[in-house]
Amino acid sequence: MRSFFKGVALVTAVALSPLANANNIAVADSQEAVLASNLAKQTIDGLNSSLKPQRDRLEQLRKDIQGLQERFQKDGSVMSDKDKQALQAQAQSKLNEYNSTAEGVQRRIEEAQGTMLKTVMPKLEGIVEDLRKEGNYDIIIEKKYAIWAAPSVDLTKKITDRLNAAK
Repeated sequence: MRSFFKGVALVTAVALSPLANANNIAVADSQEAVLASNLAKQTIDGLNSSLKPQRDRLEQLRKDIQGLQERFQKDGSVMSDKDKQALQAQAQSKLNEYNSTAEGVQRRIEEAQGTMLKTVMPKLEGIVEDLRKEGNYDIIIEKKYAIWAAPSVDLTKKITDRLNAAK
């Protein structure tokens, strides 16, 4: 057991040795920086408005399915087998439409995210590199991997501001 801990300590020391020599470290939350950018906000707003009819349809289908389930629970014991089958077929049809519509919405969201990221990522990488040079940073760590960082070393807002200024 003792040799296990020695091994873990050695691996940790080797892995963190570059950090030991780093004098100037910063953190940034790249996801937060991108999502706070004007481009992301415009993309999300545009997507929400273009998907409103599909989301409204999903809500209506959800209500319809719930109503069919309630009807089946309430009246199922007095329904004929033919009526039960018809109700189940109707519920299955609505469920299939719901799933198909939800998948379409998800595909549209993923496509919009992909398009936005193709536009933003090169800008983000350039901005981070510029900030690294300007601040003479040895390392910029993704904020979620830091246990704690002083607000003064957080570059997230600077990245968002530069993304918004970039054309």
